Amino acid sequence: MIEELEIILETTSKILQKHVNHSLRQNIVSENTDILNLWNEIEKNGLPKISVKEKFGGYEIPFFSILPLIKILNNHGTPLPLSETILSNYILSESDINPPNGIVTFATDTKNLQIKNNMISGELLAVPYLNLTKNLLIVHELNNVKKAILINKINGEIINKKNFLAEPRYNIKVENLNIAEIRPIKNNIDFNFLGAILRSAQMIGAMEKVLDLSINYCSERKQFGRALSKFQAIQHQISEMAVELSASSAALSTITKLGLSEKNSNDTAILKIRAGFAAGKIIAISHQVHGAIGFTKEYELSYFTKNLNSWRNDFGNESFWEEFLGKRFLEKNNKNLWEYLT
Repeated sequence: MIEELEIILETTSKILQKHVNHSLRQNIVSENTDILNLWNEIEKNGLPKISVKEKFGGYEIPFFSILPLIKILNNHGTPLPLSETILSNYILSESDINPPNGIVTFATDTKNLQIKNNMISGELLAVPYLNLTKNLLIVHELNNVKKAILINKINGEIINKKNFLAEPRYNIKVENLNIAEIRPIKNNIDFNFLGAILRSAQMIGAMEKVLDLSINYCSERKQFGRALSKFQAIQHQISEMAVELSASSAALSTITKLGLSEKNSNDTAILKIRAGFAAGKIIAISHQVHGAIGFTKEYELSYFTKNLNSWRNDFGNESFWEEFLGKRFLEKNNKNLWEYLT
């Protein structure tokens, strides 16, 4: 399995190095043939179904094992919802729904959802990359049972959500939208926990890139006759970024199982807290060392930091998961805090 995954990671890196550049990130539309060519090569190599069951044409690699792939995708700044597709396909497969071909995205936030006669109505908010696909996963609780809902056709008005994010997100209000498939989700699968793990891995991949950009810029940019990297204050800032990244990577390494056991849930909470906190620090420091150039669209730093700001709030921000851990700890009043967390 390890050898197979290493081959997949190497192949993915070659595909991304060939296709992904900053120009591509600035034109994320379905009419962009370069976007389509990138997706076609990704799909040809089976990456969207890497964690899908073999009976549905997938590799059936455990979801937690493919987190290094998620990091690579976002370290390269891949302007496609491949991370979302991988998670959506995994949930569909585990719910015994055959995932569709092509891009699949998911709705992280919904409002006033109603299901009747195999049709769904309501509002879907901040859906990533809805401009590139009509395949959509919705996770919704119905009669106290969480359901995986697959939509393969959108009939509502797609409204581009105005924000400062790098990735496109859309709101849509649907009415009597046909449901392609609807099945109960396994009890050991929680969309919110899996989403938190996914976004954390994405953040760590993006933070690695931000650190590299900052090191390279400070090595090349000169001030008062010497490179910025020679100034002690800059060295301290770069070191602080590296420490934050290392702490987040260590938290990610604890995710070796899925499920809703107390340890797995706590590890997920700690990971999302740590990655979110690190993202905030790294965003601030990277823009400080870059100066004004870091905010321009033409330079790639802002693409990554804007996504970091988005992902740290998806599936619960630091405060949400801190409250989750606090409540858990108070229920375990026979332990001290350090003993409980470790």
